[in-house]
Amino acid sequence: MAALAAYMGSSWERARRAFFDVKVGRQRVSNLKQAAARERLHAIIIVGIAILVIFLIARHG
Repeated sequence: MAALAAYMGSSWERARRAFFDVKVGRQRVSNLKQAAARERLHAIIIVGIAILVIFLIARHG
């Protein structure tokens, strides 16, 4: 009986750890997706401003 209780306890602990590891992993993926979206937005803004500056220089130059 003690062996079964020890096995069930370790099994429960592994399941609990796996659940929280998945939660942390999902949060990390979410954070990476948000960072990638921010970087894409920054790149689009920089390219847009560069195109605007080139257009203004060509128009007035």
